[in-house]
Amino acid sequence: MKILITARHFTISEETRKYVENEIQRMLKVFDRIVSAQVVLERIKDYEYMTEIVVNAPLKTLTIHEKDEELTKSVDIAVEKMVRQLQKYKGQFKTKHEKINDQRPYSGDEE
Repeated sequence: MKILITARHFTISEETRKYVENEIQRMLKVFDRIVSAQVVLERIKDYEYMTEIVVNAPLKTLTIHEKDEELTKSVDIAVEKMVRQLQKYKGQFKTKHEKINDQRPYSGDEE
């Protein structure tokens, strides 16, 4: 999975970058077909940060926005929201394929 991290209106430390990458890797445990993830960390005010996560999965792009006073807390909450979206998408993805497989005619020998 390709991960792109962007910081707006401030510079991000290497430690914070590694933290964000580790948090994003958690999403792979839920849904391993993620193609890429883009994380935008933005300082809105001196005391407020916004995290935006855009995940490209097969046939769908999922987006999350989260604001908080602490950068790491904003990232944590955004990742948790994205994990819930991925679980929901994974359920829809499975359900569609199960329906398709159930509609296929049986091709075995009938005795």
